[in-house]
Amino acid sequence: MSKKKSKFDLTALVHEGYLKDGQTLYFVSDPNKTCKIAKQPNGEYKVSVAGETMTVHAFSHKCLGQEPPDHAAKWLRDEKNKTLYDHWHAEDYAEAA
Repeated sequence: MSKKKSKFDLTALVHEGYLKDGQTLYFVSDPNKTCKIAKQPNGEYKVSVAGETMTVHAFSHKCLGQEPPDHAAKWLRDEKNKTLYDHWHAEDYAEAA
């Protein structure tokens, strides 16, 4: 894993163009559970659900009803079925190919 992406950062994924402000994300086990990427007043991005703002980890925890058994980014996907984890490591996968 590259040092650049050693820590998950939703804001970086938006700035790098992998995701967009206002984009809907889906919980992988139940696509009826959704959230939207929302820019915060401090410039960072989090997810918004029914007017409540939270981190990707908090939303995954809420959907699962417990701590995610692996990285929370693996539990949310975009409309193309690509998980946040896949977006986060996209450059790593390209380098390995």
